[in-house]
Amino acid sequence: MELSREFRERFVRNLQGRDYILYGGVLQLARERGLKRISTSIVQLPSKENSMYAVVEAEVETSDGVFRELGDASPENVARSIQPHLLRMAATRAKARAMRDAVGIDMVALEELGDTQPAEDFDQGTAAEGHSEDFVIRFGKYSGRSLGDIWGTDRGYVEWLSANARDEAVRAAAKCLTDADAAEAGPAAPAE
Repeated sequence: MELSREFRERFVRNLQGRDYILYGGVLQLARERGLKRISTSIVQLPSKENSMYAVVEAEVETSDGVFRELGDASPENVARSIQPHLLRMAATRAKARAMRDAVGIDMVALEELGDTQPAEDFDQGTAAEGHSEDFVIRFGKYSGRSLGDIWGTDRGYVEWLSANARDEAVRAAAKCLTDADAAEAGPAAPAE
């Protein structure tokens, strides 16, 4: 599916060299394809007995037919800030997958990922307090660790990421963390 430059700028993000579509973008494409309805049903409520594993089925109807998909969410596959909202994340993932099927786009929705957060969460210092520290990277020697953990042991690496990371979300999160630290430190003392 060919996407316009304007659409890509608004609804596509590149993480670690791979393009991902935002939920709003796949929703717009579904509307353009004659979206008639979106419905969800809970397959499994999160509970202690199932390790807080939520499963939702979404059904999307367009002028091309009916498309069904499952979405899941658990504390292991969502960001820490999303953990109180597992059912909603499972529904979002299910709807995104069903709409991707309906419009025939092979790009994964960013919201389907469990280990990243959209770059706009970190742009211009608008991140909710603590978000940048919770951001988990999935590459290099610190793969699987949060920026906050890395900051505690290797500040230079986080500073390097803030200027050089290829992934815009990683770069933005690292910059948010380093900028917050600089703001807490206050102005530097004048040199004598």
